[in-house]
Amino acid sequence: MKLATHTVVGFPDLATSLKIAEILAAHSAIVELQIPFSDPVADGPTITAANAVALGQKVTPSKCFAFAAQLSKKFPATDFFLMTYFNTILHFGLEKFAVAARQAGVRGFVVPDLPVEEAGELLAICRKNGLHLIFVVAPNTPDERLKLIAQKSTGWIYATARLGITGSATEFGKDLTKFLARIQKFYQAEIGVGFGVKSKSDLQKIQKAGGQIGIVGSELFRQFEKGGLPGLEQFLKSLR
Repeated sequence: MKLATHTVVGFPDLATSLKIAEILAAHSAIVELQIPFSDPVADGPTITAANAVALGQKVTPSKCFAFAAQLSKKFPATDFFLMTYFNTILHFGLEKFAVAARQAGVRGFVVPDLPVEEAGELLAICRKNGLHLIFVVAPNTPDERLKLIAQKSTGWIYATARLGITGSATEFGKDLTKFLARIQKFYQAEIGVGFGVKSKSDLQKIQKAGGQIGIVGSELFRQFEKGGLPGLEQFLKSLR
């Protein structure tokens, strides 16, 4: 089973953020690098606060591309994805954003507020640049939309283990198994499961339910706040 981890570029500052990302990259198959945004609607209070701190550090998309380029060069075996909200991409320019990402060695994007029905232009640009656009699905996503997302997807799918925002407690049981089985009716590629993943036990439950990628986000910020860089690395080791 693959481990995917998440960090906000520029939290708590760019230099420390790079050290955090390097630790994540050393222990993860996939790392989501979040471009700071003022209204991160899918994120809970922990990651929202990290976004605010990073914005206070004047972190821009261009700085995030340079950040990603350093990491992709140093960790060629790790897949780096930019996580952002669509307004950031639109403001930067879709084509310009994709080209900059490709040049930085990024594999694609996670854009939680972009519905598949409105993603046609960005999808075409991603395909032209060899990038994946990762769609987010939830337990209440109907089969019709799952089928459409499966038709449009070229990479893994991000399945939220429950409704709501990131960071809260989650039960990884029979409902998750049923949800992942519904996705697999339409899409045979990898499924990543996130929202509330906090331990090795959670990852084992995700694997048992049929997921191939366990996504850890908010808990990484808590572990860093509690134990600094050494505590973060020790926590990542405990997940394996």
